[in-house]
Amino acid sequence: MQVTLLLLQHLFPEWSITLDREGIWRATGRILISASDLDGFLDLLHTADPEACERAILQLREPG
Repeated sequence: MQVTLLLLQHLFPEWSITLDREGIWRATGRILISASDLDGFLDLLHTADPEACERAILQLREPG
């Protein structure tokens, strides 16, 4: 999960993203979002900031 956390922090620099010891994902940006699983967290992040999600997708598609 640490690699996932680092990747998300890189892809969403305008958000402060953490994973606590209980497995709760949190992101603080314009609002605070949290979820107990990664899929739910990503859904909430997409709803909260669709433009950032689109930028992240484009970054992941760029050739290395």
